[in-house]
Amino acid sequence: MKLAVKAIGVAAVCFLIASCKTFEANFSPDEYLYPYIKNNQVGFLDAQLNQQISPQFKFIENGIWPYHFSEGLAAVDFLGSVGYINRDGEIAIDPHFDYGAPFQNGLALVKVDGRYGYINRSGDLEIRPQFYQARSFSNGLAAVQRHDGQWGFINTEGDFAIEPQFTEAYSFSDGLALIQDGAHNEWGYINPKGEFVIQPKYIEAKSFSELLAPVQLAFKQWGYINQYGAVIIESKFLEAKPFSENKAAVAMPEDPSNLQNKKYGYINRRGQFIIEPKFDEAYAFHEGIARIKINGKYGFIDAQGNFVASPIYDKAWNFQGGMALVKLDDKYGYINQKGIFVVEPLS
Repeated sequence: MKLAVKAIGVAAVCFLIASCKTFEANFSPDEYLYPYIKNNQVGFLDAQLNQQISPQFKFIENGIWPYHFSEGLAAVDFLGSVGYINRDGEIAIDPHFDYGAPFQNGLALVKVDGRYGYINRSGDLEIRPQFYQARSFSNGLAAVQRHDGQWGFINTEGDFAIEPQFTEAYSFSDGLALIQDGAHNEWGYINPKGEFVIQPKYIEAKSFSELLAPVQLAFKQWGYINQYGAVIIESKFLEAKPFSENKAAVAMPEDPSNLQNKKYGYINRRGQFIIEPKFDEAYAFHEGIARIKINGKYGFIDAQGNFVASPIYDKAWNFQGGMALVKLDDKYGYINQKGIFVVEPLS
């Protein structure tokens, strides 16, 4: 069964796609399944906009929306309890979790009675819920917070591979994990053995992406370091975000005399502006297109800074497989890379 698609020169789509979270790349773009809403029920479309799973799940906009598949399963909210469905829309793991994350390497982070643990694809608890906070596995390790507030890293058996000793810890990226040392609350980076590769010395820092990490340097301005801790892009930005597709969103002051008002643009790996700062907020590039925000509304730009879709949306998610989910007047739809609706906004 095909969903009716409205043609306007080129067919258009606008529906919910994963927020700062994105669809897992376990399938080729042709195998993505896109959640859509009809009569307040959630179903899924394939890449050709054919209905793969009929609308049958009650729409609840919460921390796991928009729903997305990873390793063949998707976490879905069943009226307050989270379970997992397969790509046929059948319940594969019964809904009895407070929260469920996408699967990664056969394990998914779940929350039960206020504690975090990990399940396998059969729904069995591989690591019992015992942590106050936790993150998904990466490099075979997961950052978890113990009851005393200390963060460490466990392996897939649930044993501590890196003992709890940090006040904050993030997942491994580019082979390094961002941690906050308790001694002076400064940030540094460790390898999977728990050894410091870059000593904690930054007041603020973010995870590595494309072999560079944003860190706060002199005068509380942001620059970028490489995996050896060498400064590659000097500190000169009010804010800096990780690189994606060789571009990074950074902020500069609108007026040098007022550092509170800032605008975002994009730099290349040499720290040169390739898109001048003119946005109220800017996000990472995906499939050659980035979300931006102006006057409280979301839009999309291409790699040259030209608008692909004007900032008219109340909310928007990254492009995946050539389409992006957007929210307009409490309705959800999908647009294509020309900014045309291929699935009309529905609720």
